Amino acid sequence: MTPNPNSEADSSAGIAQTLTKPPKERMAMMSISLPSDFESTSKTKLAESSSGKFFTQNNPKLVPSFDRGVIVEGGQVRGDELTVGKILGTGAFCEVREISAITLQRLPEAPDHFEATESFIPQHKRLSTTSVEGGNDSHEVDEAGFPVNGIFTTKEQIRKYMSTYCLRRGDDEEDKELHARYALKQLKVTDDEKKIRQGLIDLSIEAQFLACLNHPNIIKMRGLAGKPFSPDFGIVLDRLYMTLEDKIDFWKEEKKNALGKSLCGCLGIGLDKVTRDGLKFQAIAVAYDLSCAMRYIAGHNLVYRDTKPQNAGFDVRGDVKLFDFGFIKELTKNLYDKDSGQYNLTPHTGSMPYMSPEVLTGKPYGKPSDVFSFGVLLWEMFHQKFAFYHFDRRDYVDVVVRRNYRPPIDHSLPIMIRTIIKESWDEDPAKRPTFERIAILLKAEYQAMASGAMLGHSERLIDKSARSFRAHLRNADERLNEAIGEAI
Repeated sequence: MTPNPNSEADSSAGIAQTLTKPPKERMAMMSISLPSDFESTSKTKLAESSSGKFFTQNNPKLVPSFDRGVIVEGGQVRGDELTVGKILGTGAFCEVREISAITLQRLPEAPDHFEATESFIPQHKRLSTTSVEGGNDSHEVDEAGFPVNGIFTTKEQIRKYMSTYCLRRGDDEEDKELHARYALKQLKVTDDEKKIRQGLIDLSIEAQFLACLNHPNIIKMRGLAGKPFSPDFGIVLDRLYMTLEDKIDFWKEEKKNALGKSLCGCLGIGLDKVTRDGLKFQAIAVAYDLSCAMRYIAGHNLVYRDTKPQNAGFDVRGDVKLFDFGFIKELTKNLYDKDSGQYNLTPHTGSMPYMSPEVLTGKPYGKPSDVFSFGVLLWEMFHQKFAFYHFDRRDYVDVVVRRNYRPPIDHSLPIMIRTIIKESWDEDPAKRPTFERIAILLKAEYQAMASGAMLGHSERLIDKSARSFRAHLRNADERLNEAIGEAI
C-alpha cells in the first residue's frame, strides 16, 4: 500500500494510523448519537436471543475485530482498518460492500471494543483457541483461502492473516487482476434513527448466530467491524460472486438458447434435451446443498424465516451459500403454543412471495414455514420464473392463502422434485415434509441422474456451462465480472 502523506505514526509502536475521508453521508451517520439507553436495551435483546440451547451446545468461533477509526477535525477519520469498495448488494437496512484492503492500525493500548462487550458474542463455551493439538502442519485452505486445520491461537493472528491475504489471484489464466476475498455488511446510509436502531439489532443478532453456525453451505463470518451498538458496526463475510436469482436467470438464458437450436433440425432437438437435463442436474445439486443447510438449521431447532433466491449466493469455487441471517430465531419452550403445536413468533417476517400462509396471517408457526418457502424456491429454480411475484399482499391473501392457489408444476420434472414441491407448500403445516426427508429425496434424485449414461452427458454439460457462465459474467454488471471456477 502506498504510504499516505497524512499518516500519523505512534513512534513507540511503529504503527501508522492513516487519515481517510469517507463520503459526507457516511460521516454524518457515524456522528449520530443514539439514545443513552439503546446499548442496554440492545444487550437485553441479544441476551434473550442467545438464551436457548443452541448457544450452550455450539462453540462460537474465534472472531477478530477491525477498527473503523475515529472522527477527527476536517471531516476525516483516523485509523480505519478496512478499505471498502463497490456495493455488492443491498437490503432493507444494510448494504454489502467489497473489502479491497485491510490495513492493521490498532495501537497496542487501544481496546478491542467487542472483547469488553461480553453480551455480544455468547460466552457460554467461548473458544480461546482454534488450534488443534496433534494436528498436521498442512496448509489446506477453504473457499476463502482460510487455513482449515486450526492453526490460529489468537485473534491478532487471524487479523494479520486476513490483512496479508485480503486479495486473491483469478482462477483464469487470462485474469491478471487481484480479487477481494471478503465483504463488509454494514448499515445503509440514513438519517432515520429508527432504521439505524432496528438495523443494528438485526445485524447484531445475525453476528451472534453466525459466530456459532458451522455448515459448508452457510456463509462464514470472518470478523466484526467498528464498535458494537454504533452506526459504524459491521460484520466481515466471505465475498460471494452472484446470487441464486442471477443463477436462475442464467439457466433461463441457457434453456432459451438450447430451445432456439432445437428449431434448427434433428441434431438441435437432441442438444436441447441434453441441455435441459443438464440444467435440471445443476438445479438438483444446488437444491440439495441448500436443503442440507436448512436441515442443519432445523436440526438445531432454529427457523431461518427468509428463504428466497436473493439470499443464496455462490462463492469463488461455485459452492452455494445461504446468507442473511437477520431473521433467524431459536424455537425455545417459552414460545411454544400447545394448541397448534407451533410457536408464537413475529408475524409477517420474511419476504411475501415466499411467506407461508400461517406467517402472513399471524398464526403460530415454526419449521414447516421454512419448508413452505423452500418449496416456492424449488419451483422457481426448476421453472426459471417467479411463482407469486405478480401478487400484491391483498391478492396473495385472497388467492394463495384463502383459495389455496399454487402455480402448476411441470410434468416433465422428475417425480421426486414434483413430490417435494407439492408436499412443501401444503396448506396444512403438519403435512409438509421435514428437511431431512427433502434432503434424502434430492440426494436420491441427484444420484439417479448422475448414474449411467447421464453422468457423461452431465459432466460435459457442466464443463460447457462453466465456460458459458464465465463469458456471461464478463458481459454482465461490473459486480459480476469474475467467473466462478466450476458451475454446480
